[in-house]
Amino acid sequence: MGTQPPKDSCCKMFMKFLFSHVGLCAMVILYCVAGGFIFEHLEKNNEEQICYESRSEYEPMEMKTINSTLKIFYDYGGAITTETSRELMYVQLQSVLETFRNNTLAIGYDGSWCQLYGQPNGPVYEWSWAGAVLFSVTVISTIGYGHIAPKTVWGRLVCIAYAVLGIPLMLLCLANLGDALADIFRFIYARICCCGCCKKKKRSKNQVAHLPHSESNTPGHWDSSDKKALTGTQDPLSVDFSRLPTRSPTDSLDASDTKKLRPSSRSSSRNVSPGRSKVKIAPLDLKKNDPVILDDDSDSDDDDDLDEKKITVPLTITMIVIGGYIFGGAVLFGLWEGWDWLQSAYFCFITLSTIGFGDVVPGTDFENPQAQAQLLLGSVYVLFGMAILSMCFSLMQEEILAKARWIGQKLGILEKDADD
Repeated sequence: MGTQPPKDSCCKMFMKFLFSHVGLCAMVILYCVAGGFIFEHLEKNNEEQICYESRSEYEPMEMKTINSTLKIFYDYGGAITTETSRELMYVQLQSVLETFRNNTLAIGYDGSWCQLYGQPNGPVYEWSWAGAVLFSVTVISTIGYGHIAPKTVWGRLVCIAYAVLGIPLMLLCLANLGDALADIFRFIYARICCCGCCKKKKRSKNQVAHLPHSESNTPGHWDSSDKKALTGTQDPLSVDFSRLPTRSPTDSLDASDTKKLRPSSRSSSRNVSPGRSKVKIAPLDLKKNDPVILDDDSDSDDDDDLDEKKITVPLTITMIVIGGYIFGGAVLFGLWEGWDWLQSAYFCFITLSTIGFGDVVPGTDFENPQAQAQLLLGSVYVLFGMAILSMCFSLMQEEILAKARWIGQKLGILEKDADD
């Protein structure tokens, strides 16, 4: 029988997946879906109850307005009136209708037939599952349209707890996902958009050179021709190699030997260019025609990583990405909602900037059969838009810091890095 993995390792794997890019995105989506079911259950019945209460207040007010209107006609002779009586009727009717209008707006009744809720030709719930999902997204993203809000005690308490847990989760997901998308976008920009202008510096790790052996009988002595063969140049390194005893390839040099290998003068160290590759000391008992491996840069991979990290995306590119996403949303919502281009672009900008006035919200035309789909589309647009905006902010921050560092180096405020 195979051994089962310990519970600790399973918990570690689960937590690692939970806080990965995919795990955080899945948690945010599931959190919004769960919020949709919770708020629909808490507020849907209350919405219907509010409709009945508003209608019960509206009906007596409507009858009072009708009776007041008929009384005015009876008092002034009905259809047979003089010019003076018509003016008085006009003033009194205007007063009655204004009172009726103000009272109707105060109770918030929209004329819906409450007994037809849930039926094909009846009114549509604002707190449907799609509407509740959009509300959940606006809560954790701190947009807060305000077109619908919880009215019940439990709904408001749950909304507080939902926001306390959801806002940090959303911010963590946006920070994590924004960095990942920024790396992907930076990679695409470096490979495609730059057209080879941002190529990394490629250095060969090892160079193979053949060591020409001297005809001298002394195994520990190298002449100048040997040194020229190793360095690949006619200019000597001005380094005196002392006579060393023969060692095996696995032996290391002790402190006394390394002292003998130091340059003889300070001038010799100045003659060596900083870009010259370093040479490993090879053992002196090599056989004839054996290759010698010269390591010119063992940290070439680290340099490549540093060069990759130095690539920054210009501000114009990030602004084009933000503008393109807003423009695409404006076209999409303009077709679905029948808004003009300015109203659609205004909604997209107010949404992505988390201002959320709530004066323009998709899916509020409940007579439209596609209202529920528009609410879900608005939720998806907000979630993806926040992730793309986080990516653009991360790229813009890197570009601004790089520009500020460059200006500081030009002004002498900051020291230039050695890698530069």
